[in-house]
This record gives sequence, structure tokens and C-alpha cells, in this order.
Amino acid sequence: MLISKFCTDNIEHSIQKFEREYKFMFPEEYKRFLLRYNGGKTPESSFKLNKIYSNIDGFYGLGQAEMYFHYDIFAKGGKLTEYINDEVIPIAANCFGDYIVIGIGRNNNGKIYFYYHDRPKKYIELIDSFKAFVSKCKSKRIKPAKSIEERREILIAKGKGANIDDELIKIWQAEIDEYANICQEELVLD
Repeated sequence: MLISKFCTDNIEHSIQKFEREYKFMFPEEYKRFLLRYNGGKTPESSFKLNKIYSNIDGFYGLGQAEMYFHYDIFAKGGKLTEYINDEVIPIAANCFGDYIVIGIGRNNNGKIYFYYHDRPKKYIELIDSFKAFVSKCKSKRIKPAKSIEERREILIAKGKGANIDDELIKIWQAEIDEYANICQEELVLD
């Protein structure tokens, strides 16, 4: 699996503070992942386990993690406490807003589950450990994004030049900006 990790500066302190504040402990295997990667973006990544097929947009992190993949988004409105009371915590999300969660209880510690955000609360067990989960995830390397000029030429060649407007150019630029800083590396767990 490929990942574009988040900044890991002071991550050990951030993990300790987070665990103290919410009175739980990350499973050791997952904590080692956070120490090394602090979560990260995982574009073009997916898995198929236990009749669940899903993409993975990214893993959550702390400290200097990107806003959309920061554990702070669960802290608002008490959502994180609800998960902790269920003895799980979200670790990743797909493009539909569904979650991959990890068990943090005595009987489910380290097990990986899938949770549909828009269905009655049910955690579908996927696999026994984070390391086993990651080994089942597949990624494609991101190709360099085409420039606005290249995209313009392609549409004009297809006879669709009339579709090019300021709004489309903004969408193109947003995609180019998003992927410009992606630095994929092989996710390795000890």
C-alpha cells in the first residue's frame, strides 16, 4: 500500500495527550503506524475483505495532520466519545464518508472493522490486525496531473472546447494543487 504521510513532528506527544484526554489507548501496532506516518493520504487505494469492497482516501492523524484527516473532526459534537464507548476508533475513511475503525477494547483490541456512516450502527469485522489489513490494501501510483493547458488541448481536440470556462479551470486547478504535494511511499510496518 502507498501512503503520503503527514508531518510527524511531536507526534509522540500528540498521541499521549490524545489518549489521556479521551481515556483510551491506541493498539500498539496502530500506535507504531501513527509514530511513523501520522496517518496520511492514500489516493488510488482500495481493499476487498469480508464482502466489503472500498477505496481508502486516507488515514487519520494528529498534530500537523491535514484538516480533513485530523482526529479533531471527531472531537466536535462528541462523536469521538460515541466511538470510544463502542470500543472502536476511526482510523481511515473512504470517498463516501464510511469509516475503517479499529478495536480498542479488551476483546477486540486491534481488530479492524468497516462502518457505513449512513446505516444503523453496525461494525462489520474485516480482519484481525492492522498489519493484516494494510497487507490486503492495494494502491496505484499517482501519475503527474495534466496541466490546464494540456487539459484544454485535449477538450479542444475532442471538439468540446466550448465546455471550458472559468469554473472548469478552477476545478482543474484544485485537482492539480491537491496532487502536487502528494509524495507516495510504500507503507511499511515492523
